[in-house]
This record gives sequence, structure tokens and C-alpha cells, in this order.
Amino acid sequence: AMGFGVVSLLNAVFRRAFTSAGLRPSSVAVDADTTLHFWAHPSLLSSPDAESKQQRGRRPVVVLIHGFGPDPTWQWAAQAGPLSKHFDLIVPTLLFFGASTTRAPGRSDAFQAAAIAQLLASDSLVGGEGRVVHVVGTSYGGLVAYHLARALQQGGGAWTVGKVAVCSSDLAKGPEDDRALAAKGGVADVTELMVPADTKALRRLMDICAHGPPKYLPECLARDLLRKCFAVQREGKIELIKGIASGHGFQITPLPQEVLIVWGEFDQIFPVAKAHKVKEKLGEKATVRIIPNTGHLPQQEDSKLFNQILLDFLLPPPSSSNGNAAK
Repeated sequence: AMGFGVVSLLNAVFRRAFTSAGLRPSSVAVDADTTLHFWAHPSLLSSPDAESKQQRGRRPVVVLIHGFGPDPTWQWAAQAGPLSKHFDLIVPTLLFFGASTTRAPGRSDAFQAAAIAQLLASDSLVGGEGRVVHVVGTSYGGLVAYHLARALQQGGGAWTVGKVAVCSSDLAKGPEDDRALAAKGGVADVTELMVPADTKALRRLMDICAHGPPKYLPECLARDLLRKCFAVQREGKIELIKGIASGHGFQITPLPQEVLIVWGEFDQIFPVAKAHKVKEKLGEKATVRIIPNTGHLPQQEDSKLFNQILLDFLLPPPSSSNGNAAK
């Protein structure tokens, strides 16, 4: 029976969070092989519309980079509105997720970052000399965010990298971490957990991601989720996970930007001790904030505190020039 599925309903709800924040879906062929789907504020999209020209260049930009799992609208639904009050947003769909596709052979997190850098440099987006872009990524997207900040820094394009936020993302992970995670998930290989092939694996992943007792999930809903959110371009996603491992001959070195490292206290994908390891690698300019009573998805599990921490970091401190110590 073709019932109106819960997943379709959720899709509509999360898309609505984006559209009501003023975001619009778009896609750009960044080169002959690669097409990126993304959401952005119309002021960032090249158009001859004079009115939007006046709006241009005023607000700094935040790029939000999702992790493994459903569409980015699901992962950033709770951030779209609050961040849009202060920033123009660009929310790319990573390659092998949703409608973003490539025929190129690259599978590393640096390859994903290069595609986003190409998107930012493309004529389809309005950069403007020296416009500030902050880069925020969660989980796998945190790895991509690190490389994007690097790529933009070296690219010398029209964008100036402002600040970088890495959420729930072990930039320094190695093969032993993958083995530990696979063991925790009761699977032979970490790809079986992160790219579930059946509803049993999907339930495992959901239980490990969220803190607290397992949520009840009817089998029909689990099947629908698997089909619509996880089965698309599945082989490519498996290659991406292998691509992280292969890409990590490289050393994480400090970024010149201020970096915020956000972690859920009870993260079971990347244990919270890793937050401090990542800080050691990123150096003086990195700050760690732990969000209590959350797992691997603090931006969803405690969106209020997550948003407050992120905005406090990204926004300039309120000017105290009027002599009031207002806070």
C-alpha cells in the first residue's frame, strides 16, 4: 500500500524548518563530474535582482556540513532558524548523499571539502571580496569542515575564513578507533554500522547515536527510513568511510582560525575524551565545550544549548562601548 509514510512527513517538516528560515534548495555542477545540491539564502545566489543586491555582502556566512545519516535538513533543522537570524547560510548535501553526485574517483573527506570549495568559488554563488565565511561540521562533516577551512585558506579566493566549529568529530581517529566502534556495535566492520544494510543494523546505529534508552521504532518505519534515508548511493558511502581511513596518513595541524570543539557528554561513536585529544592537535586557539546528557547528536538532543554555545562562539561579543556592562 502506498500510504503517506512517516518518513515523507518528517521530510516535509524538516524542509519546512529550512524554507521558513528563508533557505532555498539549489544545485550547481561544480565541474564536469560533480554536482552539489545545497540550501542557501537567496542573497547568496547569483541573480540580477537589484533588491537582493542591496542585501548583499552584509551578513557573514555560515557553511553547515552534515554527517552520515538522513538529508541535511534532518540534521540541521534545529539550527536553520536560530542561525539565520544572524548569518546567511549555505548547507551543502555531501557527495553520495541525497542529490549530490560525482563520477570522479575521489572518496576522501578532503575531496568532499574540495567540492564545497568549488561551490563557494562558483559563479552561482555571490562571494564578494573578503566576505567572511564560518565553517561548521558535525561528525563526518567535522572532518570535511577541517579540510574546507584549510582549502579556503590556501585557495586565496574571495572568501575569508572566520571561525571553525567541529562537532562530535574525531579528527585524529585511527584504525584502532574504528575497531573499537565496530566491537561496540557488534559488527565486523565499522561500515556495517555507519551504512546500515538492514533494519537491525539501523536500530543499532540509532541506539549508539542517541543518549538514553532506545526509542521504540516500529519495523515498518525502520524499513521506510532505511529505504529513503540510507539506501541511496550506499556503495559510495561505504567507500567514503574507507576513504577517511586512507586519508589519515595526513597529520592534523592547528588551524589559524579560532576553533570550537563541541561534544556530547555520552557520545558512543567518538568517546568524549577524544574532544580533548582533538584540542591537543588543534592547539591554542581551540576551545572545548561538552554538552551534558547528549550522545553523538547534541545539535538535535539539546538544540537550545547547542545553538547558544555555537552563537556565543560565532557572534562578535556585544560592544561595551556604551559603558554598560550589559550581558
